[in-house]
Amino acid sequence: MRFSSTQPAALFLAGTLLLASCGGSSNKDPKAELAKLKGEQAATQAKIAELEAKTGGPATVAPTPVSVMNAKPESFKSYLEVQGRVDFDQNATVGARAAGSLTSIRVERGDRVSKGQVLATIDASILDANAAELRTRMELAKTVYEKQKSLWDQQIGTEIQFLQAKNNYQALQRNLATLNQQRALYNVVAPFAGTVDEVLPKLGEITAPGAPVVRLTSGTGGKILADVSEAYGNSIKAGDDAVVTIPDLGDAELPATVRVVSRSINATSRTFTVELRLKGAKAADLRPNMVATVRIQNYNATNATVIPVDIVQHDEENSYVYVVAQEAGKAVAKKRVIKTGNTYNGKVEVTSGLTAEDQVISGGYQNLNEGQKVAVQGA
Repeated sequence: MRFSSTQPAALFLAGTLLLASCGGSSNKDPKAELAKLKGEQAATQAKIAELEAKTGGPATVAPTPVSVMNAKPESFKSYLEVQGRVDFDQNATVGARAAGSLTSIRVERGDRVSKGQVLATIDASILDANAAELRTRMELAKTVYEKQKSLWDQQIGTEIQFLQAKNNYQALQRNLATLNQQRALYNVVAPFAGTVDEVLPKLGEITAPGAPVVRLTSGTGGKILADVSEAYGNSIKAGDDAVVTIPDLGDAELPATVRVVSRSINATSRTFTVELRLKGAKAADLRPNMVATVRIQNYNATNATVIPVDIVQHDEENSYVYVVAQEAGKAVAKKRVIKTGNTYNGKVEVTSGLTAEDQVISGGYQNLNEGQKVAVQGA
């Protein structure tokens, strides 16, 4: 292959330029480079502005669609929800008062009994024998006393003989009365009128003092008992309205009233007991130990500003919502700092920061920024 005389010179020149360009890029001044780029940026922006002017201006951003609500005053109630149970004023397990075997059970489940009725008896044969012996002695003492009294009335005999006979007779009377009181302990007696709910032991079984024999309910005086945290000690009081739901009686909410608020705090659970009474006919359907859900009203405001709790946003310092405002004839989103109060059932009371005329953004607020244009749906 043959080369012309001009080819080596051209190749030499190209190599020199390549080396110069490579070496020069590494030795450029950063400040000069930055100034050059800024100049190019300014030229580009100027060109963009020129083209925008020729095409009718920059492209406009569409407003964000939102839905709004008015924070009008309304009634707002807050409830404390706790678990409760059904109890009765007269609901008792009647127990034995003496030890021994059951000699008779005189009632069955479902029987209606009256106050003082004997429900069961316990073997008291030894006491019965003692009482029979004591009556025999007392009859003799009575006869002696009557004779001594007759003689004394005729002023026959001494006074000491009459007094001894009288004292012996009266002492045996007192002994028999005491024995009869002891004998009464061997009868299991209904303390109030009601219905026999259950007979616990079987005939012939041995009982001890306090051992349960019959479960008795009166069917009246039904109430709801609930344990409430001591943190609510100052907000729950007698007379407060409440709502009770008892699954066994259906899902209906039954109106109730707080009747008694305990003054003592349970040292273990740190709770106090409240007693509620049901209103209406459903109170007659209550049964002991039914489970109940109790909601006690602990706050009531007649003219409260209430909004959904999920539209309230928070930053490091404040709670806020977005409202619709007008700027240059356009609807924009504005941040409004608020203060909140009680929260219940997905709603929160706003104590300051909003007025009834404010259009609070309730939908589409998640990605809004201050001053962003919005379009109110349905407006």
